[in-house]
Amino acid sequence: MNSNLPILVIIIPFFLAVAVVSFVRERFYRAQQLRLILVIIFFVAVAMVCLLGLMLFEILKGNTIHSTFWPQMAPFGLRLQVDGLSIVIALVGFLLWLAVFIYSISYIKTDLVRYYFLLLIVLGAIQGTVLAKDLISFYVFLEMTTVATYFLIIHKRSVVTLQAGYKYILMTLIGAFLILLSIVLVYVDTGSYEAIVVTKSGGFIAPVLFLLGCFIKAGVVPLHTWLPDAHPAAPAPVSAFLSGMMIKIGAYGIIRFIFPMLNFDLPATNFGELLNVLIMSIGVASMLIGVLLALAQTDVKRLLAYHSISQMGYILLGIGLGTELGLAGGLYHLVNHALFKGLLFLCMGAVTYSTGTRKLDNLGGLWKKMPITTSTCIIAALAISGIPPFNGFASKAVLVEAVTNYNFVLKFFMMVTAALTFASFLKLIGYTFFGEPQKQLITVKEVPLLMQLPMIVLAILCVLLGINAQFVLNRFIVFAMTGLVQPRSILKIEFWTQGTVLDALFIITSGFVVYIVASKLGLIGRKKKEFKIGSFMAKLVKHLSVDRIYCNIAILIDKLCKKLESVHPRDLNIHLSLVILTLIALFVTLFFAIV
Repeated sequence: MNSNLPILVIIIPFFLAVAVVSFVRERFYRAQQLRLILVIIFFVAVAMVCLLGLMLFEILKGNTIHSTFWPQMAPFGLRLQVDGLSIVIALVGFLLWLAVFIYSISYIKTDLVRYYFLLLIVLGAIQGTVLAKDLISFYVFLEMTTVATYFLIIHKRSVVTLQAGYKYILMTLIGAFLILLSIVLVYVDTGSYEAIVVTKSGGFIAPVLFLLGCFIKAGVVPLHTWLPDAHPAAPAPVSAFLSGMMIKIGAYGIIRFIFPMLNFDLPATNFGELLNVLIMSIGVASMLIGVLLALAQTDVKRLLAYHSISQMGYILLGIGLGTELGLAGGLYHLVNHALFKGLLFLCMGAVTYSTGTRKLDNLGGLWKKMPITTSTCIIAALAISGIPPFNGFASKAVLVEAVTNYNFVLKFFMMVTAALTFASFLKLIGYTFFGEPQKQLITVKEVPLLMQLPMIVLAILCVLLGINAQFVLNRFIVFAMTGLVQPRSILKIEFWTQGTVLDALFIITSGFVVYIVASKLGLIGRKKKEFKIGSFMAKLVKHLSVDRIYCNIAILIDKLCKKLESVHPRDLNIHLSLVILTLIALFVTLFFAIV
């Protein structure tokens, strides 16, 4: 059915973002600014609830909603579609955004107009990204989220935040360029922006470029280097939304535009299988490398950032399997990760808000002073570790079932990653909330109520989505998958079995063993492990650094640019000739790549 509801879901946040800038003056006192902003965002929240509710009602009746903005601009008009997948992700995104907004009322103290303007832009852009029907619409809204998120990351405008923001925008724009290039190739090859396809003419480059762009947006290994810097730099509520929703857009793009070809192999090429292997390999590498790097961190937000990389690995592993069960597990974990990782960042934001520090060696003994933060953080930690009865356990149980049917080695990697995750959160929870309190933390108290409420709601959802796992899987995840696959066998999943209990016991036992042994050996602790300059470990860490690789590439590019600058005659005719020759070379390259 045709409807303007999807357009309204996107336009209303944009329109009221302009209202924030127009009516909330910088000269007003903070209390005056906040009151006006609260009124505006109240209207946004009510409108979004009504519009998303109406769309959900139509989708539940079996309809698919279509909408076109500027149809006269075809093929560049924005085309939107609401189906089971897009409405579920849109609802999760709005729920997390609402939690972040409520939390921000007490947390954000400066530049309120700019902050809430950008927060509303991000809401509209995220909704547009997940409701996009074709590639060009997806790309437009994806880049709107990228730019708005950049300005949220550099909210404090310190040297550190500007450096982190620069790395974020540089890497994500490279990802955007790859996605745009893939869209151009698709249009040249097919004359349509509808979907990425592998054609008989051999157009394999477009899917790979799109996949690489989505990998950068998702922050997975080895394209993850922006993520551990962006999270500590951004305000805590921004980190919660960045990890909980923004990096999921990369995974959503893969599900929406790449997954349909994973089950299909072209004659004599088996390209679908190659994509499967690529996605699963990146997923496994992200799981293991992310959690190992998280174990070594002493900054609470960097620790959580590396866990985002690791958990994205689970999602990609499920998608990469190319099966109904794998997709169900990946989607379920995508939703669950948005909740428990958003909660973890809000909890650590509360700790930083009350103590003024993110360093583990300056924390400890906070459980008596911050009981709400402690209890909600423990729930989130158990959820991310895959411990029953929380939601992370449920989605990982589906993934375990999916990988066991595919390859038992993948289950081993999942179990090892879960055990290391549990060990990492033993460290985080133990050093932050238990032990002897630091002298400077004697006057610490619990955060304001408006910061507690989102944490409590998200913690409750982590419990409910775990306890009611079968209901959530059958009613929401299968519903979201309709249109991509016909998920019939998923209904047979059993969550509470002897096998799942044994898996949970393995995770807990192994996690405790890893934590104790690593602590005794001095590999993990409150303070960052420093290796002696010139030692084997120092050299190993230096040479294995992905950042170092990117820095060396940047140095080479800088030298090349300086060399070109030195030989450039600075004559306009020669400059234009070089531009034309470059364009011709690009055209010839694209022509042979397609043909």
